[in-house]
Amino acid sequence: MGGPTLEKLAQINPDRAFDIYKERFADASGFTFVFVGNIDTLTIRPLLEKYLGSLPGTNSNAQFKDLGIVPVKGRIEKTVYKGREEKATVNLVFSGEYDYTTKRMLELEALKEVLQIRILERLREAESGVYTPQVIVSGSKYPRSVYQCQITFGCAPENVENLVASTLDEIQQLKTNEPTQTLVQKWKAEFFRTIETQRQTNYYWLAKITSHIQNDVVFEPVDAYKDLVENISTEAIKDAANFYLSEKNYIKLVLFSE
Repeated sequence: MGGPTLEKLAQINPDRAFDIYKERFADASGFTFVFVGNIDTLTIRPLLEKYLGSLPGTNSNAQFKDLGIVPVKGRIEKTVYKGREEKATVNLVFSGEYDYTTKRMLELEALKEVLQIRILERLREAESGVYTPQVIVSGSKYPRSVYQCQITFGCAPENVENLVASTLDEIQQLKTNEPTQTLVQKWKAEFFRTIETQRQTNYYWLAKITSHIQNDVVFEPVDAYKDLVENISTEAIKDAANFYLSEKNYIKLVLFSE
């Protein structure tokens, strides 16, 4: 994704941008600071008192504003002709509202991995038509609880429609028939291996703690995640496919060369 155009940059008012910066940092009473790592609480306390305790606070109790920036609803298909590379780029996007919970997010992650494997096998290995198809999922709780599932791949321009049809067919099969137990167990094993490696890093704990605070979710121990993952069944993934991959909100974007 490219940066803003010169026309967009010209619309920026530096003075107003600086005013916004001063407004946001004039009141630290609502800030939450997260520190991770090998911390000596006795050593760090005077530093916190000195550097954080001295920050200004007006207790303004600022709240976020919902600007209504959410995935577009309905069915949309758009073709763009840009660039010179003789290939096409396809993006299929499914989105909607949902109940943001840890369980829901894990189900969405499981669906992503199962769908990734099946599409990879179908489009690249069986039909030899695409360059590394990718499934990307995301979810948020604030300002609204919405999810998005994106399938993207590059291919020869003449193969676009056939490969889109194959992708949708693979999704429909997943909605109709549960994935194999072997495939689900493969995801679970990889999930646990990844978590075991990541939890040894400060970045993992920083991201985990920050996410729980921002989304107002109860902080759960790693063992709780293990139980939730173990309880995700093949039927649960089939149900997730029907929920998250509904074509009620479906966007098809195709980029061709000029």
